[in-house]
Amino acid sequence: MPIRSDHIKRRVIRFEPGDNDQTAVRAAQLLDAVEGVNRTGVFGPHALLIYYDIRQLSLQMIERALADVGFTLKDNLFCRIKRELIAYSEDNQREAFMLEQQEQEREHEHVDSTAHDPRPWHWRNYT
Repeated sequence: MPIRSDHIKRRVIRFEPGDNDQTAVRAAQLLDAVEGVNRTGVFGPHALLIYYDIRQLSLQMIERALADVGFTLKDNLFCRIKRELIAYSEDNQREAFMLEQQEQEREHEHVDSTAHDPRPWHWRNYT
């Protein structure tokens, strides 16, 4: 059953081939315990399929954590370009989610007698 949502991302993380053919399995076991990771799966001996919540994690954060504990990520030109594009889009999306959440919190704080006014709360004092 596919997971579909604006804030759930599906990515493949690729590792450099090494002596151990269980690289993806070990990474999946490690990431299953991380909050914000919905699901992991082995996509091959050196590839990990991961579903995560963009509001809590980004691919950049996950890959840095894996590198910090000793995993070697595939680092060819294609992977670097793809990583940078994903980081750029996820940073923008995370920022948009934060702004949207802050706006919703402000609207709940400013509930008053002019709630029937269709204008945003910060425009209601201007006539």
